[in-house]
Amino acid sequence: MKLTKDRLLALISQEITNSIGFYGGNLTEQRRNALKYYLGEPMGNEVTGQSQVVSQDMLEVVENILPSMMRVFTQGEKIVRFEPTGPEDVEYAEQATDFINHIFNVDNNGYAILHTMFKDALISKNGFVKYYWKTTKEQKKEYYENLTEPEYQALLADPEVEIIEVEEKAKELDIDSADFDEVVFNVRVKRVKDYGRVVIESVPPETILVTSTATSLDDCNFIGQRVFKTRSELINMGFDKKIIDKLPPADQDLYNNEAVTRRAYDDADMPQEYQNIDPALTVVQVVDCYMKCDYDNDGIAELRHIVVGGNGANAYYVLENEEIEQIPFAMVSPVPMPHKFYGLSMYDLIGDIQQVKTTLLRQILNNAYLQNNSRNIVVDGQANIDDLLTSRAGGIVRVKSPNAVTPMTTPNFMQEGLAMIDKVDQIREARSGVTKMQMGLDPDIINKSHTTATSTNVMMNAGTQRIELIARNFSEGIKRLFQGILTLVCKHQEQERIIQLRGKFVSMNPREWVDRYNATVQVGLGSGSQDQRLEVLGRVLAVQEKLIGAGGMGIVDPQKIYNTLSKYLENAGYKNANEFFNNPATSPPPPPKPQQPDPAIVLAQQEVQNRKQKDQADLALKAQKQQADEILKKQKLDLDQQKLATDIIKQEEGRKLEKEKLATKIIDSAIMTEGRR
Repeated sequence: MKLTKDRLLALISQEITNSIGFYGGNLTEQRRNALKYYLGEPMGNEVTGQSQVVSQDMLEVVENILPSMMRVFTQGEKIVRFEPTGPEDVEYAEQATDFINHIFNVDNNGYAILHTMFKDALISKNGFVKYYWKTTKEQKKEYYENLTEPEYQALLADPEVEIIEVEEKAKELDIDSADFDEVVFNVRVKRVKDYGRVVIESVPPETILVTSTATSLDDCNFIGQRVFKTRSELINMGFDKKIIDKLPPADQDLYNNEAVTRRAYDDADMPQEYQNIDPALTVVQVVDCYMKCDYDNDGIAELRHIVVGGNGANAYYVLENEEIEQIPFAMVSPVPMPHKFYGLSMYDLIGDIQQVKTTLLRQILNNAYLQNNSRNIVVDGQANIDDLLTSRAGGIVRVKSPNAVTPMTTPNFMQEGLAMIDKVDQIREARSGVTKMQMGLDPDIINKSHTTATSTNVMMNAGTQRIELIARNFSEGIKRLFQGILTLVCKHQEQERIIQLRGKFVSMNPREWVDRYNATVQVGLGSGSQDQRLEVLGRVLAVQEKLIGAGGMGIVDPQKIYNTLSKYLENAGYKNANEFFNNPATSPPPPPKPQQPDPAIVLAQQEVQNRKQKDQADLALKAQKQQADEILKKQKLDLDQQKLATDIIKQEEGRKLEKEKLATKIIDSAIMTEGRR
């Protein structure tokens, strides 16, 4: 049977009412006291006229752990790395690492998110963040003049454009001295463009409601976030105005008393009647629920996102109901408790220490007050009481007889009290892991001449083990956060995006990432202090240099040297090693080095070269001889031709001479014949 609306509301109301942190209880009281102890507020047992000082051990411990936490997670270029599960995933894992870290640090204020999350956890047991995909609309108005029909149709086809006003008019054209009219358009439009981004928000711990059977976010059947918003904000978020108007006003102080404690430190309480002046600004309660239930009656409980508004079982209204893939929360705890959802905070570890130390400080100061302004024994009627009550330097006390005023002896236990405070501080250091030596406040350790660097490092390592364990616990929550961001990006980002990485613009397209689960997330935590890590990396670099000088021996190459230098700079506080060194993985390959040739090969090559040169010389000589022969042959042919031509000329001249002789004879004969007649 499918869940009806009434049954769904009843189920949600039951989960909210029975959840941890719904209203009051030990959890709320512990977190309120932790916040009071951190802020150094009065403990409630103050006595008028006596010292009311409050020791702020909570603040000292929390503020001395935070720098170590922030350095561990933010000193490197990348907070989280995605490791490939196979050789085909290497490029995908590198792109995902760069892109998700960019989303966390640039699109969102990653440093502030981590700082708030860690501080909430140290003070209030657990720190929470929420991540989700948010689509925003950017609107701007544009005006186009004299658009042709095709241009106007193209504008209509643009899905981002909404036409506001259109004006058609005829435009005269002069073509070949003939007048033609063309219709053009003046258009006013509104361009609406959707921008999708991953949003990461810090969540106040007191707003989280979780089922009592949960031990982690992975096995949580119900978790919700109780928020207080105005009706105007909810309507602007897209919820139905008719339902929003039905929601009753919320009493924030009733459910949000931890926030009241935080606000009361420096702000006065806001009058309740101020919120009801404008109905649109009336604050109502909304619970953002993530619950497993069999909504479609298939026998399997699916995870659903259900937003309800109102107070109480009979005043809840469903504002949104959809099936989702993951709970969009990440959580960290400094001291996780096995089989429990909430861990321990610094208050749980040192709250009683702060109370004891506050009592000791007050008693020591009260004793100092009595030492400086001791009580007196006065003989009744023998001294002026007004003179006794007026305490000033050089003042007099009028008496009627000697020994009328006798000081009452006050025991001095200031030294014993200070010794007890030192003992209490030792207990605090043992519980929290934050020592005076780590804070640079232990002169005994610093000034002891026999204390060597090695023994100091041993003590430092022993003192930082607890802090490193807290960092390791926090890393599990950060890993879930970054894996969730990757899932959102792969599901919702449909367009390519260009981001700037290490001074270059790089294109990121999650649609090309075939399987977003082919990577594991690791948060790198170095061992030892920063100085120790730098020292170790320096020794590694020295060994690598010796190996490189010996040819590398197959275990060291330029990439390994670059990795060491990158880690060294990262631990020194420089996030981008590319500012100092070129990465061999991205640098063009160097030209191959010339190799020393084999002498035998050189001799053989020389012989071949000599043979080639001899053959070439022989060929050249042969060619020259052949050319000379051809020249001689040609010259001989030319002589023969000249001789032949001469003979022909001589023969022609002989024949000509013979003809001339013959003609002469004929003429002579004719003359003689004519003479005879």
